[in-house]
Amino acid sequence: MSKRALEDNDSSYKKKTRHDTNTVLAAPGKNDQTLDDIKASEQTINSTKADNTYYLDTIDRSKLDFDFEKVCSVTLSNVNVYCCLVCGTFLQGRSKSSPAYLHSINSSHRIFLNLHTEKFFILPDNYELSSNIVTRHLDDIRLLLNPRYDIRRIKELSTKVFKGYDLRNHAYDVGFIGLNNIQNNDYANVTIQALSHIVLIRDFYLSLSLEENQSEHELVSRKSVLNHNFEVLLKKLWSQHLFKNHVSPHEFLQVVSSITSKKFSTTSETSPKDFLVWLLNRLHSDLVKTFSRKRSILSKTLQGNVEVITIPIEAKTNEYTLKVDFSIQEEKKSSKKTNYWMLSLDLPPDPLFKNSVSGKYGNEIPQVSIFELLKKYNGTQTVQSSSTELRSYKLLEPLPPYIILFYDRGIEEPGKSKRGNPTVVKFPLEIDFSEYLEKPSKSPLNYRLISNIKHESSVGTDIERSIDKEQWSIDLRKSDTDEEWTTIRDLEIERCNKELMFLSECYLQIWERC
Repeated sequence: MSKRALEDNDSSYKKKTRHDTNTVLAAPGKNDQTLDDIKASEQTINSTKADNTYYLDTIDRSKLDFDFEKVCSVTLSNVNVYCCLVCGTFLQGRSKSSPAYLHSINSSHRIFLNLHTEKFFILPDNYELSSNIVTRHLDDIRLLLNPRYDIRRIKELSTKVFKGYDLRNHAYDVGFIGLNNIQNNDYANVTIQALSHIVLIRDFYLSLSLEENQSEHELVSRKSVLNHNFEVLLKKLWSQHLFKNHVSPHEFLQVVSSITSKKFSTTSETSPKDFLVWLLNRLHSDLVKTFSRKRSILSKTLQGNVEVITIPIEAKTNEYTLKVDFSIQEEKKSSKKTNYWMLSLDLPPDPLFKNSVSGKYGNEIPQVSIFELLKKYNGTQTVQSSSTELRSYKLLEPLPPYIILFYDRGIEEPGKSKRGNPTVVKFPLEIDFSEYLEKPSKSPLNYRLISNIKHESSVGTDIERSIDKEQWSIDLRKSDTDEEWTTIRDLEIERCNKELMFLSECYLQIWERC
C-alpha cells in the first residue's frame, strides 16, 4: 500500500474491515461525554465517508498501560516505539519491515500512537491522524501517556483533594493512589509517595510541563534520565486522567536499577532510608549539573546545616591496677559544620530481657517520647560515636522548609535482625524546633507532620529470623486541618486513625514548616 496524506475531502481510500472491539472510554467526571456519546461520535466519524476510516471504534482503552519501559516487544529497542491502541503492544517503526507494520497486517490492528511524539498513525497505510475533529477523541489517551498541568491546577493541588475516575467509573483521590509492588519494591514505593507529597518538590516537577518551562524540561529530559523519569512518575501520581486507580513505578525503577547496578531493584529488599539518601543525592547532583547551579530544588527544600562538636576520649592503662582508664579531652574538642538530608534519632537499646522494662515478667514494648530523642540536637547532650570520641550536635539557622527524621532501628546494619528495634515513639502532630537551634529563636518554629513511613516485619519460620520479610507502609496527611489521614500499603488504601499512628514502628517522618 502506498503512503497517503490524510485530507478531509480525500475519497481515495478503500473501506477497511474493522474489529468489533469494545471501546472503553474515560469515565464521566473527566469530560462531559458519556460512553454512549463517545461511541456514537466515533461511529459518526468513521462513517462520515464510506471510503475513509479512522478505526477509532477498534481502540480498547482497557489494554493500554504506559507505566512500563517504552521498548519494542520484538527488538527491545527504545527508538521510534509505537503502541498499538487495539491490543496495547509496544512495537517499533512504521517502515514495511518494522514490527509495527507487520503487526498491523498480521493482526489487522490499524491505529498506533508514537510514544515519543504523541502522534497517531494508521498502519499499514502510514498516514497521520492530524485532524482536530478526530484527535480530540484521543486526548484522554495522550493525557494517560503524558499528564499535563497548568499553573492554576498545580496551585489547587495544595488546597483541595480532587476526584478522578478510572475506566470503570470508580472514584479515586488524586495524589493518594497505590503504587504497584512488582516483587520487593515496597521500600521504594513509600519513598516515592513521601517525596511526592512535599509540595515544593512536587510543584517543581509538575511545572516542567508548562509551556514557559519548555526549555528547562527539554534540558532535564536530555541530561538526566533519572530526573526525567521521576518527573513522569510524579505527574502520573497526581493525574486526574488515569485509566486505573493505581500507578506502576516499573519504568522509573528500571532506570534506578540500571544506574545503581541493581543495588536498588524490584527484586531485592533494602531500606527506604538507604534508597532515599541515594535518590536525593543523585537527583540533586544531576540537577546541579544540568542547570549549572550550586543548589537544586531538593537542597533548598530539605537540606539543612548542623554543627558537630567532637570530643576525643583517651584510653590509658593504670600502671597500678592494670585497668584501662578513659578520660575526656575537653581541651582537644573540635567543631565543624556539615549539611544533612535527614536527622538521625537514636532509639534506646532493645532490652535483653523483656521483663526488664516494667520490672516484672511480661512482654511490654518499650516506649520513648520524640522530645527525649530530639535532645540529641540540643548542643549539650553527648553521644558516643566510637570508642575514641564523643559528639554533640546543634542545628544551625535557617532550618529547611521540610525536615526528615530517621528513627534508627538497626535494620540497616549487616547481620542485624530484620525485626529491628521495636521501641514505640510517641509524637505529636506538631513540633517546635526553635529550642534545638544554636541560637534559640524568640519566635516558635513549628513544623507539622505530613508523612510517616512505618516498618513492619512478617515473621518467618526460621528460628534465626533469616527469612523474615520486611514490609513498608506510609501514613499521609490528607487535609490542612490534620483531621484526615490515609494509609497506603502498595495498592491498599485505607483511612488512618491519627491518634493511633504512634503505635506503629515509625521509621521515617517528614515535617513541614507551618
